[in-house]
Amino acid sequence: MPLHPRLVHFPIALLVLGTIAALWYAWRQPPWLKDWGRLSLFTGWVLTIPALITGLIDKSKLTADSPAAQLADRHTTAIFAMWILYGLALYWQMRWGREMNDRQRWQWTALLLAATAVLLLAGHWGGQLVYELGVGVQ
Repeated sequence: MPLHPRLVHFPIALLVLGTIAALWYAWRQPPWLKDWGRLSLFTGWVLTIPALITGLIDKSKLTADSPAAQLADRHTTAIFAMWILYGLALYWQMRWGREMNDRQRWQWTALLLAATAVLLLAGHWGGQLVYELGVGVQ
C-alpha cells in the first residue's frame, strides 16, 4: 500500500490555503483571519516531513536507469526547495511580527508566492510520477 501519495494532500492543501489566508490577512487584515493563515502554513510545513520521508523511501526503490528516476530527482529537489522557502517565510513572519512595513510585506509576499509556485510544480511532477509512470503504485 503506497503511503507517500496518501500523505501529500494535506500538506499541499494547508500550504496553498495558508498562503492565501496569510496574504489576505497581511494586506487586508480581516480579524477572522488573524491566526488561521499562520497556523495553516506551519501545520502544512510540519506535515511535509512525513510526506518527504515516505517519498524518499519510494524514490530509493527506483533503479538509476528507470525512466522515472530523473523526474523523481527533480521532484525531490523542488520539494526540498519549497520546504526551505516556506520555512523562511514562517521565520520572517515570526521575526517581523504582524507589524511588517511595506517593503517587508512585499518581500514576504514574493517569498510565499515563490514557495507556492515551486510547490505546485513539484506537485505536478509528483502527479506525473504516480499517475503516468506508476511510481509507488505498481
